[in-house]
Amino acid sequence: MSVRKYKVLLFDADGTLFDFEQSERLALQDTFHDFSIAYDPDIHMRLYQEINSKIWIEFEEHTITADALKTERFRRLFERLKIDVDPILFSDRYLNMLSQNSFLLDHAADMVVKLFHDYKMVLITNGLSSVQHPRFRKSAIFQYFDAVIVSEDIGIAKPHVGIFEHTMKRIGHDQKNDVLMIGDNLRSDIQGGMNFGIDTCWYNPEMKKNLNGITPTYEINHLLELEHILR
Repeated sequence: MSVRKYKVLLFDADGTLFDFEQSERLALQDTFHDFSIAYDPDIHMRLYQEINSKIWIEFEEHTITADALKTERFRRLFERLKIDVDPILFSDRYLNMLSQNSFLLDHAADMVVKLFHDYKMVLITNGLSSVQHPRFRKSAIFQYFDAVIVSEDIGIAKPHVGIFEHTMKRIGHDQKNDVLMIGDNLRSDIQGGMNFGIDTCWYNPEMKKNLNGITPTYEINHLLELEHILR
C-alpha cells in the first residue's frame, strides 16, 4: 500500500479552479450597460485587465489597500478613456455584478470531487471578500473545502508568508512537508508557496514560458494531471 506524500492541498481559486475571466467579462459588460456607456470588449476589457493586473501587484506589494483598489482601478480606467463617470458608484455596481457570477474551469469539479475523501483542501485567494465569498458559495465545489481564505479578510495577500501561516492555523496543521500549493500565478501562488517552504504546482494551461526564475516543484498543463502527481 503506497503512502501519500501530501495530506493538504492549497488551491488558488481564480484561473486555477474558477473561470474568473468569464465572470469579469460579464460583470464589466453589464456594468457599462447599466451606466449607458457604449461597450467595446476589445478596447474596454483589454484596458481594464491591464490596469487591474498592475493594481493587484501594487496590493501584493502593500502600496495600495484593498479598499482603495476597488475604486482606483476604475478611476484610472475612466481617466485613460476620458469618460466622466463616478468610479465609486461604478465600482459598487461592478462588484455586485461580479459577486453573482460563478463559473468553474473545465474538469475542476470532477477533480475536486475525486480528491475530497483523501486530502484536506483549502481555497486560498487574493481577492475582495464581498466578491469571493458569494461566488464560492454559489459553486458546486464549495462544500468540499475545509476552509476558504480570502486575503481581504485577514489583511495579508499571497505571496506573503502570513497568509499561509494563517491558513495552517485555521486548519490545525503544523507540518509543511505534506502540503502542496496549486496555482496558475508564478508570482503569488508559486513564489508564495516557496516563501513559506512548501512544495508547489504551477498550473500552466497556456504553456507560457517561465522567464522569471521562479521554479515550481511541478508544472501541469491540464488540471487532471494533478492526479498523476498525487499518486
